[in-house]
Amino acid sequence: MRNVVIIGSSGFLGSAVTKELITNGFQVYATKNKRTVPREPGLTVIEGGIKSLTTRTLDRISPVAIFHCARPVVPRLRRWGRIFAARKAMRYNRFLLSQIAATRYRPVLIFASGSLVYGNSDAPRTEDAPLNPISYSRQYHHGEDPVLRAAGEKKTKVLLLRFPWLMGNGSWFSWFYLKPLRKQKLVPLFGDGNNKMSLISVTDAAMLMVKYYLADLPGGVYNVFSPNVFTQKVFAEAVAGHFGGSVTAYRDIFPRGVEKAVSEAFTSNILFQSRHSELLENHVFQTLEQMLDEIRTI
Repeated sequence: MRNVVIIGSSGFLGSAVTKELITNGFQVYATKNKRTVPREPGLTVIEGGIKSLTTRTLDRISPVAIFHCARPVVPRLRRWGRIFAARKAMRYNRFLLSQIAATRYRPVLIFASGSLVYGNSDAPRTEDAPLNPISYSRQYHHGEDPVLRAAGEKKTKVLLLRFPWLMGNGSWFSWFYLKPLRKQKLVPLFGDGNNKMSLISVTDAAMLMVKYYLADLPGGVYNVFSPNVFTQKVFAEAVAGHFGGSVTAYRDIFPRGVEKAVSEAFTSNILFQSRHSELLENHVFQTLEQMLDEIRTI
């Protein structure tokens, strides 16, 4: 049986990736830091988070791959919390890469990243586009620097996957859409709503994360996106129609306003393309309606 390690198994994307790995017949070893990792057949919990993944531990497990879906967060401190979290992530990722480099079996590292690093642009960005981090990524992207560097150096095989907005019952969608819907039957609109959003379900993202590993691709950066691209206004109207709410200016829901990083993210065009689109062309993506149905049934 093929052994794999997953970091961030209790998180939004990580929990979906864990299920997908088990479905594909992997024996999964999930690191646990603070949050509980649900026990299930095919899964073994490793206490201690990333720091538990020493060379000795990795040699004992002999994983063929490590799926990294975690990022330290300190949301209450906002910008300063992200600066602190990015420094912590940088240390953790340097440690992880050093331990992988010293193993006998050299597992592949599959790392989940985001698209805010490309910045606001009317033109889609490919993997070789210069980085221009905005919003949350202004701070968080520093934590990924060791992984990005490793992906370029090729000493350790790294697949750095950049995803667009991940849709599901968690993360940003829960905070800014589901909560106002439950309390007030309202859906926020940020600015004029004409900016474009690229969306992918967390289920599709998990499936593709595993597919990219199984495809045995060369190490490097890969943009992972779907055909689902909508203006923010069209997206808000679809959410309102699906859940029985109405669209309103975000200040009607958040009278004290929102952090600058939030409004910057929601009013930006985050579009990209890929130089490696074969896997995406052959994948059947969930439609927006299917994504919303999935959220309703959870």
